Amino acid sequence: MITRRNFLSMSAKSLTLLPFLLATSANAESLSKLVLAGPPAPLSLPLARLAKRTDLSKSLPSMEMKQWRNPDIMRAWMISDEVQVSAAPSNAAAILYNKGLPVRLLDVNNGGILSILTSNPAIKKFTDIKGKKIVLFFRGDTPDMIVRYLATKQGINPDTDMSPSYVDSPFEALQMLLSARADTVLLPEPAATAAIMKAKSKGIELTRIVLQDVWEQVTGSKLPLPLGGTICQGALAQEHPKIIKELQIGIRQSVEWINQHPAEAAQEFAGFFGLKAQVLQKSLETFPISQLPAKAAQKDLEFYYTTLMGMSPKLIGGKLPDKAFYLG
Repeated sequence: MITRRNFLSMSAKSLTLLPFLLATSANAESLSKLVLAGPPAPLSLPLARLAKRTDLSKSLPSMEMKQWRNPDIMRAWMISDEVQVSAAPSNAAAILYNKGLPVRLLDVNNGGILSILTSNPAIKKFTDIKGKKIVLFFRGDTPDMIVRYLATKQGINPDTDMSPSYVDSPFEALQMLLSARADTVLLPEPAATAAIMKAKSKGIELTRIVLQDVWEQVTGSKLPLPLGGTICQGALAQEHPKIIKELQIGIRQSVEWINQHPAEAAQEFAGFFGLKAQVLQKSLETFPISQLPAKAAQKDLEFYYTTLMGMSPKLIGGKLPDKAFYLG
């Protein structure tokens, strides 16, 4: 099993091989196939939709979609050329780039919006988590750090004023909430909507605190929290700019279609999440996907990256990516 610790060792050893590994498909005169990938989160939906379309430009090769559940797997796939394009957390994209791996950011989207869900009647707003127990996931990574940042900005010391516990995945947090082993948890979409609908069927009302709303309050920004986006191999961007352009057009069209047809999108892709279609439909209706090309989102990303770096430079690989990272 690939862990975060042995991935760092593996990736360091692989850097000298990257020119050869990444040249396999991207440097060919023509590409017969592109492999896309993403986690079971809404940020993957544009790529999942793109891979299934049959009306795309002839400039694009055939495509298939794979799923990853651990960012380390995605990194390994990108290094080995098993995958050429992937949905990814935006900070993971910066880490790869700053570690010297030739990836580029195609776009950002708001898929995977984070919410605190609670059955505790004493918690109505974010600051009410002070002194309460809360289950978080991915300790020391972005979800954990965003909660800590928002707490700090509102006068809550996350080390002394909060009582967090950690699980390895949002799926574990969801099960703890539904089984009443925890009353307050952090969840991404569509798991948060699934929790609300399942709890309601049991006669339990959950309070949802959307971290995007809290982010707007503490930062003054009305733009979506750029949690995720799409990355591609640098060689693909360099050697096949026409394919990159067609990918960007296809992704934008996919986002528009998903937002205009949430019921159809839910029927088509619910299996990707292991959820019932009505859950995914409700999630998409509540939180439509917003998407921006990377270059257009550069200013917002740099603010987000600077925020993460202020808490732990390793969250983005130690520095802001330079302008070559952002594709127009």
